[in-house]
Amino acid sequence: MQREAPARTIIRMRDIIKRFYIGTPNELQILNGISLDVREGEFLSIVGESGSGKSTLMNIIGALDRPTEGTYELDGVRVDEAKDDQLSKIRNGKIGFVFQTFNLIPRTSALKNVELPMLYAGVPAGKRTKRAKELLEMVEMTERMNHMPNELSGGQKQRVAIARAMANDPAIILADEPTGALDSRTGRLVMDLFHDLHDKHGKTIVLITHNYKLATETDRIVTISDGRIVPNREGGEEA
Repeated sequence: MQREAPARTIIRMRDIIKRFYIGTPNELQILNGISLDVREGEFLSIVGESGSGKSTLMNIIGALDRPTEGTYELDGVRVDEAKDDQLSKIRNGKIGFVFQTFNLIPRTSALKNVELPMLYAGVPAGKRTKRAKELLEMVEMTERMNHMPNELSGGQKQRVAIARAMANDPAIILADEPTGALDSRTGRLVMDLFHDLHDKHGKTIVLITHNYKLATETDRIVTISDGRIVPNREGGEEA
């Protein structure tokens, strides 16, 4: 029986340091040498308390910020060396974002919100509308596709946000506290959607959360404390 080849590394971070207010008396180092590999198709959670550095790490993973030192390669592209226009293309093409606050455009329908990343990517109108409808059907939002965000519940908004995250078929989905603003039942539905994206669509998912119980649903837990990766509570290995 032939063994499957190991999945390729899609995120490779080495010795990531992040400082703010550099060269001033208030200089602050938030990340203290993070090294992390994430393999294609993995469902990974990054767990940490407030102030642990997980949000700063998320911003670097999402190409929203650059490290002060260290190297970061995402799907074969050196993010730490990229210029601003390259970072914008990386964010729009390789990363699907899902935020706690949904980040939907208020006066724009659910359908148009899902189309937006494809509009930025230059996808023709007919093609992006067709894909947006397919994605909204996937998250069971077909009947609400013409509704504005203020006409949707929190769970419905998050389902639209998940559909939007899938718009350009990204290399990874980065979810920042995606159930944080939802009640437990709705949060469960949203987590089930992430499991479907992982299990049925093979998506690489990085979940940022302070909720350790939620993190236990993922393939692997990386714990951040004081800007460093530390062994998990159950005594597992560092990432």
